[in-house]
Amino acid sequence: MIALTFPGVSFLAEIPYPRIDPILLDLGDIKVRWYGVSYIIAFVIAGFVLYGLAKRKRWPVPPDKVADVLFWGILGVFIGGRIGYVLFYGISLGYGWGDVVQVWKGGMSFHGGLLGVIVAYLIYCKRKGTHLGDMFDGLALATAPGLFVVRMGNFINAELYGRVSDFALAMRFPRYEDAPFGGVGGWEKAHAANPDMPGLYTEPRHPSQLYEGTAEGLLLYFILRYLMIRRGIGAGRISAAFLILYGTFRFCIEFVREPDQGIGLVFLDMFTRGQQLCFGMIVAGVIVWMCCKRPNPGPGGGVQPGDGDAAETQPDEAS
Repeated sequence: MIALTFPGVSFLAEIPYPRIDPILLDLGDIKVRWYGVSYIIAFVIAGFVLYGLAKRKRWPVPPDKVADVLFWGILGVFIGGRIGYVLFYGISLGYGWGDVVQVWKGGMSFHGGLLGVIVAYLIYCKRKGTHLGDMFDGLALATAPGLFVVRMGNFINAELYGRVSDFALAMRFPRYEDAPFGGVGGWEKAHAANPDMPGLYTEPRHPSQLYEGTAEGLLLYFILRYLMIRRGIGAGRISAAFLILYGTFRFCIEFVREPDQGIGLVFLDMFTRGQQLCFGMIVAGVIVWMCCKRPNPGPGGGVQPGDGDAAETQPDEAS
């Protein structure tokens, strides 16, 4: 760690990990974790963002239909997230396709969830005749703040932390899942018996969950909101910007995030699996941006909302 020295005083500039019990509610066999609650909060925030866009006529869904349409995204996130985790990470760890339904084992892939959402709304837009670009622009904006909330769930879970570092913001994370603890309960018993027991905490590491939540969540949201609301950019380019910016932010932060256990560095012994997927996101975002040729509606402009019936009567022009 970085040593700060004053006359007669010397100490290490280490930020203590603000431990919050990952289990919000313990009902015996049923345990409600903050991580699970973070997804609920993320979807609620997404609903409010989409409702606001619908009222501004910047999302092609009537305000009273937002919750119904959002349900498609919820299915896409969870189904795609689980399939993506097994496909992108689990197979390398010995998982089989039967593990997709074993949600109690944990594991969700952002990139899998993203693909799940894309497939879900491709089906929805095809059935309802809704403009793809306008639909995905709203979803991109609504997704960003939820990413911040879910990363805070990772932080509380003391998972997906960064690499060992002497950076001033480094923290020591509880080793909840390590043997011999085997979970939060075992760790807490060991900590109560001997708070100085070796192995309770990691070495000082980057709090990469906080970096990701700030960049991929908050910063991304405000940039996209500025482009969409202030600059009037739309018709698919907000979703393209989401792919490019999220991919870039995470690609950079992955250099200080601990590589996935059991997978490590997978390309040139320099890049992680997440960086491979993010590179694909950036390329896809650039292609989508270049293919979006619909004129910029200008500040205050936007799409006209419509449910399935309205959209089928006057379908939007395809991107």
